Amino acid sequence: MVILDMFPLWAVYVVTVVVVLVVAEIGFRIGMWLKRRDPDSVGTTMTAAVVGGMLGLMAFLMAFTIGIVLDQHGGRKAMVVTEANAVGTAYLRAGFLDEPDLASTRNLLREYVEVRLAAAADPEALLESAMTRSEEIHGELWSIVEEQVRQGNESDTMALFVESVNEVIDVHSLRLTAATLRLPRLLGVVLYAATILSFLLVGVANSSDKERDQIALTIFALAFVAVLMIIVDLDRPQQGLLTVSQQAMSDLLRQMTAPVQ
Repeated sequence: MVILDMFPLWAVYVVTVVVVLVVAEIGFRIGMWLKRRDPDSVGTTMTAAVVGGMLGLMAFLMAFTIGIVLDQHGGRKAMVVTEANAVGTAYLRAGFLDEPDLASTRNLLREYVEVRLAAAADPEALLESAMTRSEEIHGELWSIVEEQVRQGNESDTMALFVESVNEVIDVHSLRLTAATLRLPRLLGVVLYAATILSFLLVGVANSSDKERDQIALTIFALAFVAVLMIIVDLDRPQQGLLTVSQQAMSDLLRQMTAPVQ
């Protein structure tokens, strides 16, 4: 559903509701046309069992899809905590270093957290520059590690610091991978196509008594599409209403900038 990222969630909701209601109206007119062709037909062959089966299939498909996007969403939240822990550990272990490397390392890690938070707050404008700067900070941190090793600092304590810097770099790649995980395009297409077909069948079934039940149909469309929008929202890494909380990184930055007692 990457193509839907170009539009705000409310616009996707409104347009989808309009589309399914139009499709239901088309289904109603098809049902009326079939009844005029064969007045003795009962439900035109589109029985309530067929509609119920289609809606049951949609319920299964939506539950399956929500399970996928919830798992991806949970993975993104877990990676925020993992990254905050990795950066926080590196920040503390930087205390093993002597000046000026101590101050340089902690300043770089503090900037690193600020860059990540800024990118999460405005991914469209800052994501590319944030990724570039993050990788630059990785390089600067590793240069400090290399310089320490060249100077003969190969103690077990230094090994702990090297491990923490390496973990910060590794977690960056893992978090980037988690952020780019999206719902498979084919599954998104099938979900939307099945939704349209379901409302087409509902419209045909609605023609059985030759009268539209527009109020009930509209309420059903609003509720049905609202569930569909939960899937769309969860599939967006840092947009919409259900965004990934950056509280762990915010708390870490607060600890980093707190005055020393």
